[in-house]
Amino acid sequence: MDKARKMELLRRSLGLRHKLKVNESMETPDSHEGIAASLITKWEIEDELRAIEEILAEARQENTSIKRQQIEGQTDSNDKLEKSAKKRMAKGV
Repeated sequence: MDKARKMELLRRSLGLRHKLKVNESMETPDSHEGIAASLITKWEIEDELRAIEEILAEARQENTSIKRQQIEGQTDSNDKLEKSAKKRMAKGV
């Protein structure tokens, strides 16, 4: 996932968090219909927020996996270089 898409999703999640706070700070409706409508609105916001968080978590997991492979590759390369240098030193080269 590219950086622009991540930024877009993060901005959207911040906006949704703000909407949730506004929704929670509003007075509780007087009627059952009003309470139901308020709950449905809250759930829709929470569901969208959760979906965005899952997408971002997957992107982070993929990125972490790539970074780990890069680090392990560097470690393997360093290990090979060290072994090669030790062999040359042992031979007196």
